[in-house]
Amino acid sequence: MKALRTIAPLLLLSLCGCPAKTPFPHPDGTYAYEQAQKLARIVPRHSGTEGAAKAAELLADTVSESFPAFRVTTDSFRERTPEGEMVFRNVCAVLPGKSREFLVIGAHYDAKKLESVPEFPGANDGGSGVGALLAMMKALSDAKVRPGLELRFVFFDGEEARIAYSDGDGLHGSRRYVSELNRTGERKQCRAMLLLDMVGDRDLKLKLPPDTHPDLRETIRKAAEELGYGSHLFPEGPAILDDHTPFAEAGIPAANLIDFEYGPDNLYWHTAADTMEQLSAESLGISAAIALKTIWKLTGMEP
Repeated sequence: MKALRTIAPLLLLSLCGCPAKTPFPHPDGTYAYEQAQKLARIVPRHSGTEGAAKAAELLADTVSESFPAFRVTTDSFRERTPEGEMVFRNVCAVLPGKSREFLVIGAHYDAKKLESVPEFPGANDGGSGVGALLAMMKALSDAKVRPGLELRFVFFDGEEARIAYSDGDGLHGSRRYVSELNRTGERKQCRAMLLLDMVGDRDLKLKLPPDTHPDLRETIRKAAEELGYGSHLFPEGPAILDDHTPFAEAGIPAANLIDFEYGPDNLYWHTAADTMEQLSAESLGISAAIALKTIWKLTGMEP
């Protein structure tokens, strides 16, 4: 993994005439669980399959029908992989803010292709982050919030590598999104990126990789402590190559909330054991709340 290039410190948003503290809407963990379950039922859904296309359609339809304040688009693109060229789809839901600057909140929806488990559900690794994001969006929608910054919730395709992570294998959706930010000239307006991956384990131990921007790490730590969830967050985690990596390499402050201890000795990861029975609505609610509280702070809704 490349080292995070030196960048200016991440400054929390300070808007002139910023209103008083906005009441914090706690995300619904049960709703997050239900949404993760809907996605986990689509099997197989590794990139390039009919299941992946159905998953992208499900996400776009869910946002359009449930959260009208969000603008939803799907970016379909083709890239080469070790198994040939295939179509990938990023689904993006945007909540307009008071500023043209924005935050990216991401999760991947594709599941690992496992020859030994043809109908691999990817409940935690692929489903949990999606459920958490949708629960955050529901909380924002129910509260009728207009944030200080534009919020872009992005559901990435192609996170999983076919063989081994490389420039042409894995992280397809996140690399594409960053390349589009560069192409459109929007990269400088992206204040930070927050990724949620594998956040539903019953024994929740969220960790932050070493390439987490220090100011963002501290904001997440404070968010967890203030919510009473500090025991579920471990700010000094192991190095992880994930969808936050292309953002960090582009100089965008990024963080990855991930619990990479899935079962004893990580036994459930990329196996048939990655099912909804291993997930907890409470854990999903906690993960979504920490992420949304972080957004609350970054957007100036909580001084």
